[in-house]
Amino acid sequence: MYRCGSCQREVELTKDEPVRCPFCGYKILFKIRSSATVKRVKAR
Repeated sequence: MYRCGSCQREVELTKDEPVRCPFCGYKILFKIRSSATVKRVKAR
């Protein structure tokens, strides 16, 4: 699952599809991270 950088919709892509939002045509998609993969680092 990816999130579009322009319209903020969630997009699911297959390996043969171009990297482009099917709703608005924007080419920048961000990978959605689950809360388990987010690293917590304690700051000093």
